[in-house]
Amino acid sequence: MLDPSSAALLRAVNEACRGGGFVILEEEELARALPYGEGDVGKILAYLEEKRLIETRYAEGGIFCVRTVPAGRAYPERAERESREEKRSLRDHFLWSFWGSLAGGALITLLALLLEALLV
Repeated sequence: MLDPSSAALLRAVNEACRGGGFVILEEEELARALPYGEGDVGKILAYLEEKRLIETRYAEGGIFCVRTVPAGRAYPERAERESREEKRSLRDHFLWSFWGSLAGGALITLLALLLEALLV
């Protein structure tokens, strides 16, 4: 999964490249998409290109010519699905732990009552 800055920048590039072709974007425009305005846009775009989520044709002087590739356009849905699955897994682990500890506590209580009845 991408860090928040990379995900926000990928989302901004996806919105700009709705037609699928290359789009010219300025650094200031992309920086507004970053959380808290932090991060080096050029480095983040290079990272996204390294991960093969975008393609850069030109990057110089604060001007970037970029487009998203199919993996980059599909990333938000995939990340959302993975997040839902992780939450579901966490919930399942919690429920199994809860019910297991409840059953264990009930079993120990019954065992203690049985031992008390036998020893009296």
